[in-house]
Amino acid sequence: MTRDAADAETGAVTAEDAEAARNALYRYARAVDLADESLLAETFTGDVVLERVDGSRVGRAAVLAFYRTVFDGPTLWSKHMVTNVTTEATVEGLAVTAYFQAVSSTGSEAKAVFGEYRDVLVRQAGRLRIHRKRIDVQQSFPLAVRDA
Repeated sequence: MTRDAADAETGAVTAEDAEAARNALYRYARAVDLADESLLAETFTGDVVLERVDGSRVGRAAVLAFYRTVFDGPTLWSKHMVTNVTTEATVEGLAVTAYFQAVSSTGSEAKAVFGEYRDVLVRQAGRLRIHRKRIDVQQSFPLAVRDA
C-alpha cells in the first residue's frame, strides 16, 4: 500500500495539506465577497458540484452562472468568516468541514447567516481546489442597518 492510500484509510493529513485546505476555503470566501468571478473560478475544479438547499449545480460553468446571479443581486457588501476547519484524507480527496458566518447588506437591509461547509478538495495544478461544495445554512438573523 502506498503512503497516500494508507493516509486515506487512516484519515491522516499533513500540516501542509491542512493549511492548504484552509487557504482554499479562505480564497473561496474572499472571491465571493469581492464578487470576483476569475478568482472564484480558480477555486473550483472543472467538474465541481455545488450543493445547496435549492438544488445542485454541476460543472464550473453552471456554478459560476449561479454565482453571477448572486453578484448581480441586491447585495452591496458581504464578508464571510470561515472557522473550525477540520480536514480528513479520503479516497476521493480531502474532506473538509468548516463553520461559516456571512454578514451582508443591501443598503437598506442587513443579515447574518451561520452555517457549515462540507467540501471535498483535490489537488490540481499544484493547488487544492474545491471538487464538491455543500453549503448548509443553519440560521439567519436580520441586523439593524445604521446610517453612515
